[in-house]
Amino acid sequence: MRRRGKCGFGKNEVIGSSEIVFSTIWRLKGFLVEMLGACAMSIVGKIESMSTMIYHRVLSCALQGLNGVSVEIEVSILPGLPNFEISGRGDSAIKESKDRVRAAIRNSGYTFPKGRVIASYAPASLPKQGSAFDLALAVAILGASQQVVRPVNSPAVALFGELSLNGRVKPVQGMFGRLLSLREQNICHVIGPYEACEQARHLDGLFYEGVRTLKEAILRYSGIPSTKQDVREQEEIGEFKRETTGHSVINILPSIEVTKDKSTKRNVSRAKDSSNINDPDTDCSESADFKTKVGFDLIRGQSVGIRTCQIAAAGWHSLLMVGAPGCGKTTLASALPSLLPSLTHEESIELTKIYSVAGKGHVLNCMVKHRPFRRTHHTVTTAALIGGGVPPSPGECTLAHHGILFLDEITQMRPQTLDALREPLETGVVHLSRSDWQVDYPCEFLLVAACNPCRCGYLLEPGHLCYCDDASLRRYFSRISGPLYDRFDLVVPLMRVSADELMAPRDNVSEEEMRKIERMRRDVARAWEIQKERARKRHIKPFLNGRAIISDVAEAFEIDQRNMVYAARLVDMALLSARAFFSILHVARTIADLDARDVVLRDDIAESFQYHQSLPFEQNTERKMSS
Repeated sequence: MRRRGKCGFGKNEVIGSSEIVFSTIWRLKGFLVEMLGACAMSIVGKIESMSTMIYHRVLSCALQGLNGVSVEIEVSILPGLPNFEISGRGDSAIKESKDRVRAAIRNSGYTFPKGRVIASYAPASLPKQGSAFDLALAVAILGASQQVVRPVNSPAVALFGELSLNGRVKPVQGMFGRLLSLREQNICHVIGPYEACEQARHLDGLFYEGVRTLKEAILRYSGIPSTKQDVREQEEIGEFKRETTGHSVINILPSIEVTKDKSTKRNVSRAKDSSNINDPDTDCSESADFKTKVGFDLIRGQSVGIRTCQIAAAGWHSLLMVGAPGCGKTTLASALPSLLPSLTHEESIELTKIYSVAGKGHVLNCMVKHRPFRRTHHTVTTAALIGGGVPPSPGECTLAHHGILFLDEITQMRPQTLDALREPLETGVVHLSRSDWQVDYPCEFLLVAACNPCRCGYLLEPGHLCYCDDASLRRYFSRISGPLYDRFDLVVPLMRVSADELMAPRDNVSEEEMRKIERMRRDVARAWEIQKERARKRHIKPFLNGRAIISDVAEAFEIDQRNMVYAARLVDMALLSARAFFSILHVARTIADLDARDVVLRDDIAESFQYHQSLPFEQNTERKMSS
C-alpha cells in the first residue's frame, strides 16, 4: 500500500504538479516579455514617426502703425495629451483663433493632428493683433502634420487672411499695407484673400494669389498651378456653398513697352487674372469720404469766398471763413475739392495704405482714386482727430492726407483738441508715443474751418444788430488760441447773399459762368505745375507754396526789395507775427502763380494782406451795429 502525505497527495503527484506550475509561469513570462517588447517597439515607432512631422514654419505679416512687419509662425507637434497653445504676445483675437483654425481644418476635409500642438509667433517681443494670421497658422499646422508639402527650392511665400469656421478666407484690415511691406522685404509671393486682388494689381514685381477657401490656399502653397474655372458662390443664412473651385491669380511683373518712336521706354505692369476684378462695385469713387456732390456752379454770390477757395487750393493754404449763419461757408468748403488736381499714382498708393489700415467695420478692397474730404463734428475728441487708441489707429488728420480736413463750427470745439493740430500743421506728421508702441502717421492735409463771428452770428452783418458784448465775444473766440489762429494763411469774412441772387433760376447759369469755373480749375492745375517746376529747380520740398520751407523767400519767390519793404511795413502796422509775415509772402506768390507771372507784384502783396484779418473782438464796439 502506497504512502500518502498529509494533504492527501502522493509525493510523486506533488512533484508533477509543481513542474506544471513552473512551466506555466515560464511560458507566461515569455509571453509578457514579448508583449512588452512589442509595445516598446510600437512606442518607439510612433516617436520616430512623430519626429518627421514635428516642425513647420510659415511667413505672415503683422501691422505696426501703417507699416507691415514680417512674422514667422512656427508650429511643433509634440507627444502628450491633446492641447493647442499659441505664444507670442497675441491679443484676444489671436487666442480665439485656435477654435476657428481647428474648425476650418476639419470642415475643409483635413485632420487636426493629435498630441500637443504648439504655435509660436516670432518675434515674440512684437505685440500682435487681429485675425490675419489664421490662414498662415492653419497651413503651418497642416505642414507640420505632413498633410501639405511645400515644393523644394520654392521661393519664400507669405500668407495672411482670416478663416471662418467652414474654411472660407475672409479679408482683413491693412491688406495693402501688408503687401507693400512684404514686397519691400523681397517677399514677392503672397497668398491671401481674393478681395485684395484689385489692390495687388497696382504693385509691380508682386506675385499675388487670391484665394477664397483654405483648400485653395493649400493647393497654391503646394505649388499646384491655378485653373480657370468659373466661381459660383452662394451665401445663404451664413452658410458658404460652392459648386466649383475658383480662385484668382494676380501676376504682376515688370515688362518693357516700346513706344512708337522707339526712343523711350517705360515700365508697365502686366496683370493676369482669371476672374473679372474690374468690377465697378469695387471702385471707391462713389464713397462719401472721397467725392463731393457740391460744385461752384451751385453757389450764388460769394465772389470773395470763391476767390479765397481758389487761392487755398492753388497754394495749399489753410483757410478760415467767418460769417453769419447760412451765408454759404459750408457750401464753399464742400465745393473746394472740385478745384484740386487729381491724385498722382504715389499719392493714391499712400492713401490706399492709410484707408486699408483704418477701415473700421469694413475692409477696403480697391484703390483710393479721389482726394479725401473729411468733415468732423465739433464734439470730436483729441484721439479721434489726431489718432491713438489701443491698438493705435489713424485719426481724422491722417485720413485727410492729401485732401481736405473741414472743421465746421470750430469755435464750438474744445481748446485742447484744437491746439493738438498745431504740430501736425507745421510738420505734416503725427508722432504718437505710448509705453508699448510708437507710430508716425502722415497728415499733409489742407485745413479749412468755418465759424460764426459771435454767439448770435450777426456781428459783421450789415443791417443786423449784434447783442453780444465784448466779454462774450472774447469768450466765444477764446477756444481758438492765438498760435492756432496765426497758422491760418487766409481769414475771410463772408456776408449774407441777397434774396435776388438766391431767387435767380438755376437755368440762367450762363455759359460764361461755367467757363469761368472751368478756367478756375485750369488755373489751379497750372499753378501746381509752376510750383513743381520751381521746386525742382531750387530743390524745394514740399513743392506747394503753403508747405514750402525756404531760407531766402525773396530770391526763391522772386520778390524785389521794394515789395519786401512794403510787406514788412504792412505787418508792422498791423502788429502781425513773423509767421504771418512769411505767410503773406507765400500767399502773394500763389496769387502770382494763378496769373502765371514770374514776379510778385505790389498788388499781390496787398491782396494777400487783406486776407489776414484780425479777430472780431479786436474791432471797435461801435462797428457791431451798422447803419
